[in-house]
Amino acid sequence: METVIFSTDVAPWDESEWPKAYATSPFMSTTAWVIFRGLSWALFVGHYIAHVNYYWAEEGVMYFIYLSRWMATLEVIEETLYFITTLQASSLVNTVDKNRKMPTLAKVHMAMLSMILPSCLLSSGLYWALSPYLPPPYVSAAMHGGDVLAINLSFFLGRFPFDWNKIGWVTLLGVSYSIWTLIHYLLKIGTDDSAPCVEYPLNECPIYAQLDWHFPVQTGSLLAFGAVVGPPLLGGLYHFLTGTRDNCDSEAKSMREKFLEPEETPLVKEEPVKGLMCC
Repeated sequence: METVIFSTDVAPWDESEWPKAYATSPFMSTTAWVIFRGLSWALFVGHYIAHVNYYWAEEGVMYFIYLSRWMATLEVIEETLYFITTLQASSLVNTVDKNRKMPTLAKVHMAMLSMILPSCLLSSGLYWALSPYLPPPYVSAAMHGGDVLAINLSFFLGRFPFDWNKIGWVTLLGVSYSIWTLIHYLLKIGTDDSAPCVEYPLNECPIYAQLDWHFPVQTGSLLAFGAVVGPPLLGGLYHFLTGTRDNCDSEAKSMREKFLEPEETPLVKEEPVKGLMCC
């Protein structure tokens, strides 16, 4: 199943060359890339702490019921793992070991970033399209748009290998949050005083008006449609962007052409048999 939709490989790089996917960039040295990853980590952690501090006083544990807060928490974990893994890879990038295996920590990060990279785009887009609290304060705008810019900047400057065989991680996040919205409804968790709804008591308010399990057919259909359409659509976008990025990276392009793109069968030109005349 891993090779179908839940892959954690680094193709077009061989598994033994996983440090190249993590600790190299076509635009900067390995040392500069490690520093960049450290700055990115600090940026995410700093904004996350500020965001939690800003909203916790009025929301408390309800802070974690929203999709964008799930994304923010996952992004901080992912950036932490990215920084640690890049540090580890930077010490191995100049060594050759054909028997080297990709460490578990790198595989966990590979799964997390495969999950977050397309999903943060959707989460941020839904926030700006549906939120009644616009324009948001700076710290909220940074966590609902600034994160997308930072993650995609890292994607285009680095060599993270997203492909079709990783879209299962996007599906897993979507299905997990869908199940959470149902659990939230069944347990009557509701929302906090700062986000009441008109139709129901506070403990029955849905997380989002568009995902109201008081109308199970409508909500279930919407979530099922999203689960079927969303991952291939978002995965296809980043599959295309990965190929486009790698075409501008000579080393990645040669690796992709060698291992991922099918080779054309050369045409065999038949030589005429000497001594025979062709009519």
